[in-house]
Amino acid sequence: MNDKWILFSYSVPAANAKARMRIWRRISACGAVQLKTGLQILPNRDDLLESITWLIGEVTALGGEAIAIQCSRIEGMEDEQIERLFQGQIDQEFLQIQAEVRELLAAPSPAESNDQAKELLPSLRKLRKRCESLQGRDFFPSGAAVKTLAILDAASEQLRRTDNALPPVASFDRAGYQGRTWVTRIHPYIDRLSSAWLISRFIDAQAQFCFLEPGEKAEIEKAEVPFDIAGAEFSHQGELITFEVMVRGFDLLDPAIIKIGELIKAIDIQESTILPDDATLLKNLLDGLITISTSDHQLLDRALLLFDALYAGYSQKK
Repeated sequence: MNDKWILFSYSVPAANAKARMRIWRRISACGAVQLKTGLQILPNRDDLLESITWLIGEVTALGGEAIAIQCSRIEGMEDEQIERLFQGQIDQEFLQIQAEVRELLAAPSPAESNDQAKELLPSLRKLRKRCESLQGRDFFPSGAAVKTLAILDAASEQLRRTDNALPPVASFDRAGYQGRTWVTRIHPYIDRLSSAWLISRFIDAQAQFCFLEPGEKAEIEKAEVPFDIAGAEFSHQGELITFEVMVRGFDLLDPAIIKIGELIKAIDIQESTILPDDATLLKNLLDGLITISTSDHQLLDRALLLFDALYAGYSQKK
């Protein structure tokens, strides 16, 4: 019979209060639930068993005692009862995040000022990271994590829609942009490469791309479409980067695209010296592709796959 649970019991000398607190925090970080006084329980997983094994060694080194037992059932309690204990513990943390999101949005008129929205978005990103971290301990999901992520998405979108502060963006009909040649400057980086991905995947599946040397201009009479070039229709507008202009102009409000847009903007404008973790990883990968690519077209082909993978990952999370 498969052992479903790990039971863990330990004692640390009372005189070592700091060590007792450290062990308790480590157990809590694993996601353990207190079954009875002095008895913790976890699902029987290899990673959790490894963590408990390390804790036993640490407790022993402190002069305490610890033991772990793997078992298939707990007499006197059904598995469903134990699962509800886990849900009740972790769901309280998800509810706390939801409450903090609502508190943020209750700040005076966040949608009336783009500056206020900018101040709140980093706080929302921190709450999202907390939520995603909690999912690692959500052993028996009740749906609270999904609801919390949905609330975070809605809050982020609400703050982004500061239309009074952002310049209006014209709406474009995709039918008029099929089979076109899209042109931009040579040596593309994050905004141009991501915009090219947006074009080829969501706007013009037959798109061709051309990179202009200094002094060259798009041949509008040949139906070439310039993008991320000064003065082009598809380029920076106010505080919007080219990627955002295209997202808004073609109504591409897919949550995964919006999430990618956050990373792109963070890298492109670099308002902060410290990028979000996902943005740092994306930038490092892109810098690596630039290093190993021998031409702009080869770089674009590789970058398209990179953004495809990123989009698939964020879509799967949703």
